[in-house]
Amino acid sequence: MEVTGEWVRAVAAGVEKFSVDSRESARTVLEDADLAGAEPGEWYALAGYVDAVAGIHDLVGDHAVHALGQRIARAVPFPDDAESVPDALAALDEVCRAGHRGGDLGGYAFRQIGDDDGRVECRTPYPCAFDRGIVEGAAVAHADGFVCVCEVGACRADGADRCTYEVSW
Repeated sequence: MEVTGEWVRAVAAGVEKFSVDSRESARTVLEDADLAGAEPGEWYALAGYVDAVAGIHDLVGDHAVHALGQRIARAVPFPDDAESVPDALAALDEVCRAGHRGGDLGGYAFRQIGDDDGRVECRTPYPCAFDRGIVEGAAVAHADGFVCVCEVGACRADGADRCTYEVSW
């Protein structure tokens, strides 16, 4: 499987916001995975990208990798008709599939619960904090106000096959 350069560049751009020591270490992780000079429209090995995001997670932890995930929503295009939080969350799977090719990545499934809340199930190879950032970034980019994302139920970090996030806006 492969991931597009836009996804890789979003992570690389986020790494530039880290503190000096963390930034240098994270750059090394990207360089070791041959991802440091990723170009838009080019494709890169997904396994190397997932390993790099996981390696960066090991260096800087959940909060920083969550912020990297949030950058995805600003770096990749959403469908023009995704004008609201529910539209954007429903489009996450399509957005994810457009940025990956060559196999079954898993994906994102959105279910709206009320007028201003819903749940997103994530079944991807990415660290949980990265997925939570992607979900939050998509919601925030399409919200008129405050967004809250909370993990509920099973988590991949605990051996489950998915992570589920409750999103309210």
